[in-house]
Amino acid sequence: MRKDNLKYSSSRDRGSSASYGLQPSNSAVVSRQRHDDIRVHTDIQNEEKGGYSVNGGSGENTYGRKSLGQELRVNNVTNPDFTSVPHGNRALATKDMRKSQERSLSYSDESRLSNLLRRITREDDRDRRLATVKQLKEFIQQPENKLVLVKQLDNILTAIHDVLNESSKLLQELRQEGACCLGLLCASLSYEAEKIFKWIFSKFSSSTKDEVKLLYLCATYKALETVGEKKAFSSVMQLVMTSLQSILENVDTPELLCKCVKCILLVSRCYPHIFSTNFRDTVDILVGWHIDHTQKPSLTQQVSGWLQSLEPFWVADLTFSTTLLGQFLEDMEAYAEDLSHVASGESVDEDIPPPSVSLPKLAALLRVFSTVVRSIGERFSPIRGPPITEAYVTDVLYRVMRCVTAANQVFFSEAVLTAANECVGVLLGSLDPSMTIHCDMVITYGLDQMENCQTCGTDYIISVLNLLTLIVEQINTKLPSSFVEKLFIPESKLLVLRYHKEKEVVAAAHAVYQAVLSLKNIPVLETAYRLILGEMTCALNSLLCSLQLPKACSEIQHDAFKNHVFNVANAKFVVIFDLSALSTIGNAKNSLIGVSTNCTGNLCKVLRTPFFT
Repeated sequence: MRKDNLKYSSSRDRGSSASYGLQPSNSAVVSRQRHDDIRVHTDIQNEEKGGYSVNGGSGENTYGRKSLGQELRVNNVTNPDFTSVPHGNRALATKDMRKSQERSLSYSDESRLSNLLRRITREDDRDRRLATVKQLKEFIQQPENKLVLVKQLDNILTAIHDVLNESSKLLQELRQEGACCLGLLCASLSYEAEKIFKWIFSKFSSSTKDEVKLLYLCATYKALETVGEKKAFSSVMQLVMTSLQSILENVDTPELLCKCVKCILLVSRCYPHIFSTNFRDTVDILVGWHIDHTQKPSLTQQVSGWLQSLEPFWVADLTFSTTLLGQFLEDMEAYAEDLSHVASGESVDEDIPPPSVSLPKLAALLRVFSTVVRSIGERFSPIRGPPITEAYVTDVLYRVMRCVTAANQVFFSEAVLTAANECVGVLLGSLDPSMTIHCDMVITYGLDQMENCQTCGTDYIISVLNLLTLIVEQINTKLPSSFVEKLFIPESKLLVLRYHKEKEVVAAAHAVYQAVLSLKNIPVLETAYRLILGEMTCALNSLLCSLQLPKACSEIQHDAFKNHVFNVANAKFVVIFDLSALSTIGNAKNSLIGVSTNCTGNLCKVLRTPFFT
């Protein structure tokens, strides 16, 4: 008996905030901050005085460089002797002149950048400040500014840090633009990526506000997205992946989870060799979120999508994949056994959870099982060979159905049955129709589900109808006529479901009809056809009776509908619905010719009735 300890765990409970080993000592932080403050203050003073002044005639500016004028005096192009300079010297003078011009441009850009940073930090007007951040974003994206960006990197990071930590909700767009700037900065200065990523993850770790942490993840995503598959981050990607994995293990909100996983998925796509070593750990954490039935269904669906997007890694590690499926199945069976013990009233261990716990967990396990099968993709097929064999899939399919049937016999749960129908459908869909399977249990399971669903919710009803369609398509020519009779006789719940108020349910019911009428088994197809045509004749005669007209089409009436009467509204609906379904035979290119001819003749008889003429 399982003691409610799954072999996979939700890593969200593994501990408190992660430590990335990326933060410098406190003294180093204080020292760097003082140094940055001095540099920013000096920049601002210089700009307010009209540029970079020469101190004490030393010929050096505040960064210890020679003034622009002194640089040019090395080879003064205004010197009258310039024309007599030998060719080599003239070339040297031209080169020095070009370097001087580049320095001039560099100083100009640096002054512009310092001005932008000052305005971002000091500007009070929200719109002007936002415009300035957007200007900084444009400045960062210009390739010629890389040298200046490197020189001012610490100051830029400080300014962006201040923006991201703004508390006012009115500045949310500003903060998002700041995160974008940070990501673009990292992408632009890929040779400084290690320093920037360490800074980002350090700030993430030290931040106490989720909205600020989210912005740092947005910056990380922007950097990874911008670089894409150019491999510019190859040297630091192990650091990034390790840090993201640590974050993933400790996030406790869906918002942070989503952004962190999106970053990881980018790594998996652009650097699969780096991600592959973290695949199992990532799956372990995502499975923990997937089976957390307290989360919103939308998040569960999103997690399912993330897991399925990792298909190449699931296929590459089939041993892990099938082992995980086995663990899910064992726990399903254990929960079903718990439910049977509780229902029997036996004196059971106090550790056995009540149905209010077991049923949601059983549903969650069925959903995650379906997700992993889908994640393996086309490789989950007996045609592809071991370890996925026909015997393996059939065994798993039967165990799932037995487990769910046992649970349903003691406690009815729409959530469990909806998840089970999806799971059975996924497993059945992996089997090739040509393979020999024992279909009795599958057919019985599908018909039992249909009996339950009339008064249930839309999701469950659609899951039942989709499963019936899949059973018809997969078992196909091996379907017995008795199955089709149970679908289309007057007492069938399928016929009642056609009147459902939700269009999705009506469409799903119509799909069952189309699947049956597309079969290549003549006896089964003829059984279905006669029942459907017989029902339509009954509906027509009900309409004719309401008009006080004589009955028609007596030769194609069906005994099952001999004593059945429709009201006018339902009769009209049935005629239209059945005509639509029967058109499948007439329009299908691969329909059986003999049946199609017979169908056409009988339909003509129906359409020649007074009601239509």
